[in-house]
This record gives sequence, C-alpha cells and structure tokens, in this order.
Amino acid sequence: MIPIGATTARWMTLRYGVALALIALGTLAGFVMTERVIGQHERMLEVVNVSGRQRMLSQRTALLVEQLKHNPDAYSRADLGRQLAEATDMFEAAHRRLSGRAGPADGPALGPPPKDLFFGGSDPLDPLVSRHIAALRAVIAAAPGGLPPGMAEADSVTTQALGPLLDRLEVMVALYQEEGEAGFHSLHQMGLAALILTLLTLLFEALVIFRPMTRHVRDQFTEIARMTDAIERANATLEQQVRERTAELHAAKNAAEQAHRAKSRFLAHASHDLHQPLQAIGMFTGMLERQSQTAKAMAMLTDLKAAQRSMRDLLNAILEISKLESGVVSPKPADVPLSPLLDQLEAEFVGQADAKGLRLRAVPTDVVVYSDPALLERIVRNLIANAIRYTEQGGVLVGCRRRDGALWIEVYDTGRGIAETDRRRIFEEFVQLDRPDRDRSEGIGLGLAIVERLARLLGHPVAVRSVEGKGAVFSVQAPEVTPRRAAPPANGR
Repeated sequence: MIPIGATTARWMTLRYGVALALIALGTLAGFVMTERVIGQHERMLEVVNVSGRQRMLSQRTALLVEQLKHNPDAYSRADLGRQLAEATDMFEAAHRRLSGRAGPADGPALGPPPKDLFFGGSDPLDPLVSRHIAALRAVIAAAPGGLPPGMAEADSVTTQALGPLLDRLEVMVALYQEEGEAGFHSLHQMGLAALILTLLTLLFEALVIFRPMTRHVRDQFTEIARMTDAIERANATLEQQVRERTAELHAAKNAAEQAHRAKSRFLAHASHDLHQPLQAIGMFTGMLERQSQTAKAMAMLTDLKAAQRSMRDLLNAILEISKLESGVVSPKPADVPLSPLLDQLEAEFVGQADAKGLRLRAVPTDVVVYSDPALLERIVRNLIANAIRYTEQGGVLVGCRRRDGALWIEVYDTGRGIAETDRRRIFEEFVQLDRPDRDRSEGIGLGLAIVERLARLLGHPVAVRSVEGKGAVFSVQAPEVTPRRAAPPANGR
C-alpha cells in the first residue's frame, strides 16, 4: 500500500475540516434564517391583527359615543359607558404595543415602530392617538349623567375615529406591511446566498478534497492488487518450499525413528548377551571370595563387587528403558491384591533400610486393583528404592489412600524433600538432585524415569508432593476392583 506522508495527511485533514466547517456554518445560517422567517411571519401576523383590531376599536368607540349622545335612559347610558371604557382600554393597550411601550398587562411588545410614524415627522401618530384616548376618557366620565349638547370631546371622537385617525391607522398598517415584506425579501436573499454558498462548498469538496482522495484510494487499491499478486506468488513459492522441507523433515524423522527403534530393539534383544559377561564376572568374584585373601585384596574385592552391582543395575535400567521405548512391553492387566505385593516388597527392602538405620513399614490393606502385576510391582519397587536411597534418617511408609474418589498407592519418606521447580525434572533420565558428586553406585537417576514410563504405559497417573526439609510423597493411582475402605497409613507425615 502507498503510504500517506505526514504533511499530505495533515493538509487533507485541514481541507476536510474546513469543508465540514463551511457546511456546518451553512446549515446553521439556514436554520437561523428559517427561525427568523418564522419569527418575522408571526410578528407580522400579530401586527396586522393588532392594527386591524385598533381600527375596529376606533370605529366602535365612535359608534358608542354617538349612541351616548342620543340616549336619554340612565341605565342604557351606564351600560354604554361600560362598553366604551372596555373598548378604550383595549384601544389604548393596542396603541402601547404598536408604539413599543407595552407594559406587563398589555402583552408582548411588537418591536420598534416604523420610522417617523408614532413620534417623528410633521404629524406623528402618538399625539393624535393620545388626544383621542383623552377625549374618550372624558366621554366615559360624563356618560352616567348624560353627555351635554355640543360636547367638544364627543364631537372630536366621532370626527377623528372616522376620518384622520382611521387614515393614519391605515397608513400604519401599510408601513408595517412594507417593513415585513422588506424583511421577507432580505431573508429570501440571505437564504439564496446560503444555498449558493453550500453548493459552492460541496463543489469545492468534490474538486479539492474528494477527488484527490478518490484518486489516492484508487491508487492504493491498484497497489494493493499488485502487492496481492506478489504475495500470492510468494505464497505459492513458500508453500512449495514448505512441502519440500516437510517431506525432508518427515524423511529425517522416519529415519531417526527407525534408528531409535533399531537401537531399542538391539538393546532389548541383546540383553542376554550383555548379561553373560556380568554373570561370568560374578562367578569369578565368587571364586575369589572363597580363596584366602589379604586385607588389601579383600578391600579390592569389595570395591569390585560394588562396581559389578552398579554395572548390573545400570544395564538392567537401560535395557528396561529401551524395552519401554521400543514398544515390546505390553501390559497384561489382572486383579492384583495389594497386601501380598506390599508385604513382599517390605521383606525385600527391610534389610537395606536397616543398614541405613531407617524404619520401613507397609500398612496392611485388603484393596484389590486392576493392573499388570509385574509392571505395578516394578513401579512400587522403584519408588521404595528411591525413597530409601534419598532418606538419611527417619523412615519410609508404604500404604493406600483414597483421595478425590480415587485410590492411590503412596510411598512416604522423611528425606530432604524436593523443590517445586525440580518436581518435573526428577522424572527425566540421569537426573539426581541432592549431590552431583555422589557415588553413582548408589543410583544412576533412571528409577523415576522408569516409573514415569511404566505408569504412562499402564495409564496410571503419578504424583509427587513434598515439603523441603521434611520429606516427600510419591503416589501412583490404580483403578480399584473391590471398593472397600483401606486401612489409613499410620502416622505417615
């Protein structure tokens, strides 16, 4: 994709912002003008209404005054006086609104009056209306007692209301109409200007902003299409290379697996031949033991026997690992009572534990599990041997326990414990955590590796719990055949 420069991006952003601002201003101007048109129209309607009412009231007051002149009935004169007072009040309020002097009780003012109509010029309207109102007030005051013949105020009302005053009021209405029409014309011109400005803004956007942007986007799409073609070609090449490398890796993997299987098969099938020299060495060692030897020769013979035992353990462990990796070991599960198995292992390892000053105990149980007897025995044997090997004082306890609905065969020891970071490493080959320089005749680090592989082959989970400085617990889970509660281990941890 073609990158947009920082200066170009800022310039396009600025132009786009200006265009949007102009559109916003045009929209706001249109809204303001619309509101002004509506307000002007409402004001004009109100002015025409009030002006027409004032002309009608002037004629009504003249009619009422004329009736008062010729009505001898006191009651009728009082009623006519009341009607005249109401009409006069309305006439005066309308005048105050039209002249821009409306009070709170008169209603909203109708804005400034036309120029030189009410207060300026040679014959202003305001004094004429004020004299007319004053004459009406005098007639109203005299109405209850009857108007005297030839009353000047009454004659003035009838003369003015139907003559000069009516003409001036019509001039006022005409002026208001002219003012409204001029306002409408101005607003119409402003609306036309706003429309033209909006159209010019849109044209400006189309030519200066959107057209370059469209051209740039088109160029970007062209570049994207070109890059897509290049990527597709590169992907095709990469896929071919990946297929070739995958085939090479697959062939190398097959070769490595075949070599590994061949090595494992060799070790598995050569176990008899490998054991023969060890058996011969053991026979010769036994013959030497039966000969009289010096103290130095006996010490060398003891070291020879230890080396022979270490070599035999190493060979047995390597051969067992090889058999497991080659797949020649197949489980043969059956019902396995645990009590005889644990009793046998206790009897087998009690001498080794006594030699180190440790206590070894197997808790009696009547639990029966479903597993391969030989492989399960090998797992528990390695766990017990490992516990005795890494325990310097205290003891080892073997028993069963149910946790979370599952049966676990557990081996407790009071050794040094295992750090949390090392609890996975101990199941790797040739890993010893306590002393790197220890005598390899005490163990070569394959016991737990064999346990992990045998447990995986049987489908028995293996777990370890430990507190550094207090010991460890190795557990293997086995499916229970007879779900009877096993006896709890004594004191244990």
